[in-house]
Amino acid sequence: MDITDWNNDEIVRLVMAKGHVTQKVLLEYLKNNAELDIPQSTFSCKIRRNGLKLAEFQQICKILGYSLKIERIEK
Repeated sequence: MDITDWNNDEIVRLVMAKGHVTQKVLLEYLKNNAELDIPQSTFSCKIRRNGLKLAEFQQICKILGYSLKIERIEK
């Protein structure tokens, strides 16, 4: 799946839906497993503003069982 042009909100909603978790459950996972304690309102704002840090997104993917891959575009 090519998500190159997606924003934070679209990507995070996809991985949450595929992982069958809510934002609240995801934040609990982040707090317990990744030691990231982000208030739900702050997290929601970060996603809407496209302000999620790469490290935060990497932790989300790791917790939900996803890997990030970068592939060269063949022209």
